[in-house]
Amino acid sequence: MSFMKKISILVAATAAFMLVFAACETTKQEAAPAAVEEDDLEYQRSINKIEGQIVSKETFNADKAAILKKISELNDIMAKKDYNSWLKYISEDSKKYWSNSYTLLKASEKLPKELKGLKLKNLSDYFNYVFIPSRKGRQIDEIRYNSAESVKAVQVTKSEEDNKTKITVYYNFVKEGGDWKVELPQM
Repeated sequence: MSFMKKISILVAATAAFMLVFAACETTKQEAAPAAVEEDDLEYQRSINKIEGQIVSKETFNADKAAILKKISELNDIMAKKDYNSWLKYISEDSKKYWSNSYTLLKASEKLPKELKGLKLKNLSDYFNYVFIPSRKGRQIDEIRYNSAESVKAVQVTKSEEDNKTKITVYYNFVKEGGDWKVELPQM
């Protein structure tokens, strides 16, 4: 093979490689805006219910990270059924409300069929028979602000059949002393 032929083949191979590399780089650059766009859409969904308050995207990202971290920690606590550790994550108002004997009696009446007849006697019973079973194995996808100090942690399920989105709230959080705490739902 002549020297000129070898150079021609080398130049052609280099050009082909550069075209493939450029095509890959273009694809990477085009994919990035779609990810950024979804991130912006989630941010907009998260703040669209609050009026008269501003939550920056940076605050949203920090809050979401903090809340997802707390949920991960709560998952470990629930797996161990560690009531005393769980209490550290619960808002003071929730502790008071769910320690009330009348509240526990009313909640006992609304327990699912498999727990009918069980009487919730204290907050520990609520933790074991209500809190854990209703959240065990749940996936949290997004947070939604009620206000700058109150957030819902939700699972988002999209139905392919009817093209609808279902939002299921598994946690409510409130800012208490600068920290996010679980706010247990009231009846």
